[in-house]
Amino acid sequence: MNPEIQKRIEQIQKGYIPEGYKKTKIGIVSGEWDKYKFVNLFSAVSEFTVDTETYPLHSLTIENGVIPKSERYERGFLVQKTENTYKIVRENQFVYNPMNLRFGAIARYKGTHPISVSGYYDVFSCKDRKHIIFMDYFLKSDKLINFYNRMATGSLVEKQRVHFSQFLDFELRLPSTNECEKIAEILSTWNKAIELKDGLIFAKKQQKKWLMHNLLIGKWHEVQMGDVFEFEGGFSASRNELNSDEGICYLHYGDIHKSNKLYIDVRAEYSCLPKLIISVNKLNSKCLLCDGDVVFADASEDYEGICKYVVVKNKENIPFIAGLHTIIARPKNDSISDDFKLHCFGTSNVKKQFAIHANGISVYGISKNSIAKILIPCPPLPEQTAIANILSTADHEIDLHEKQLEELKKQKKALMQLLLTGIVRVNAEKVI
Repeated sequence: MNPEIQKRIEQIQKGYIPEGYKKTKIGIVSGEWDKYKFVNLFSAVSEFTVDTETYPLHSLTIENGVIPKSERYERGFLVQKTENTYKIVRENQFVYNPMNLRFGAIARYKGTHPISVSGYYDVFSCKDRKHIIFMDYFLKSDKLINFYNRMATGSLVEKQRVHFSQFLDFELRLPSTNECEKIAEILSTWNKAIELKDGLIFAKKQQKKWLMHNLLIGKWHEVQMGDVFEFEGGFSASRNELNSDEGICYLHYGDIHKSNKLYIDVRAEYSCLPKLIISVNKLNSKCLLCDGDVVFADASEDYEGICKYVVVKNKENIPFIAGLHTIIARPKNDSISDDFKLHCFGTSNVKKQFAIHANGISVYGISKNSIAKILIPCPPLPEQTAIANILSTADHEIDLHEKQLEELKKQKKALMQLLLTGIVRVNAEKVI
């Protein structure tokens, strides 16, 4: 890294303002940047429609930007349609939700076909098209989101919002148009690398599904889970009762849903696992998780989550309990190898059975009796080992690519912090 850039970063970390920089509403930025009012950069767009066939209805999400409205959350039938029901959004226009702007609910629409969004959203465009890509990054940066949060108004915290009139009145220091274009070019290079890696991960996951289908479905004798497992319920404790330092390791059903792994290694992950302060003597021994147990989450907001599971690796018998909304499947015999357990519950056939047995409306649940009826493939042990080796190799490859993806995202975030504040200056020729 350029010594001058390193020096600036160190000064800012120590609370100093580097020479040539200024402290502003969004933090320390280059003093060479001029002040711009948003009203001079953006124009409101108010094009209304009720025609959601010509202009398909979309929604704005914090995670994924502007996306098609899902059927599950389609509540248009509750809306009395008038000529001002929906707003039309065209390519490269921005959408933001006044109520959730402070959480990052702002995005550029990147599609080419015009769409519609809720009339509650604000829609605007850049007056200078050269600013479009830069603003796509800048308006969603951490410093801007923190700024929106401070600027939000409302007597109740949960109802605070940033009105569009306030938004247009913001005045911030920004780089020149040439520097904006260069910053956008650099960040777009990282974005492209992230998109390519995302695509590769998707392809690898599809390849694994193909492998699972060809290796596991319709080729082997099937057994009901109740023939090879006995089932226990989890120990009831709320998230508020857990801590990170002392007590017995505790597996929360929410952590099963969030996990990208098919197993949990108690020794390796001991320091990261939540703990519950309780004496082992007060626990039913059936609550304690053993090596080779499989723990299923028995509740989910969607069918995909109702079959989420982890296999327990606990050869040292470290005290470990599963919590509320979990079902423990404990092997009755050695007919299913531990490595094969990582994969045999993930086939499309098994997932369909979980979905069939699930019950509920907004939240789906499954019982121990229902899980016991589910059929799983049960090849001879040598074949289980061979299949598990192939699928574990595929998992390892996916895991490697996902770690590389996370590294690219970290690099992009670090670049945004440096470029969008002018700590690292760029123009058409060089980095300053």
